[in-house]
Amino acid sequence: MRAVKDTRRYWLPLAAAVLCFYAASLGLPPLVAYVLIVMGVGFALDAGTTWLARAGGNGGLHEYKQ
Repeated sequence: MRAVKDTRRYWLPLAAAVLCFYAASLGLPPLVAYVLIVMGVGFALDAGTTWLARAGGNGGLHEYKQ
């Protein structure tokens, strides 16, 4: 249970993205589908950047000073 609690910052936005994409594919009006697709991409980017930020040693300003 602890593993689920610790990683909910990743899987909750991914689950929301999947739900947004699924809802957009149900034949809703185009404007609603567009908003859902944009929200889904935002959720996926949020989960991806959070996952990358937690990965250690992937570079950054503190490691590669100019």
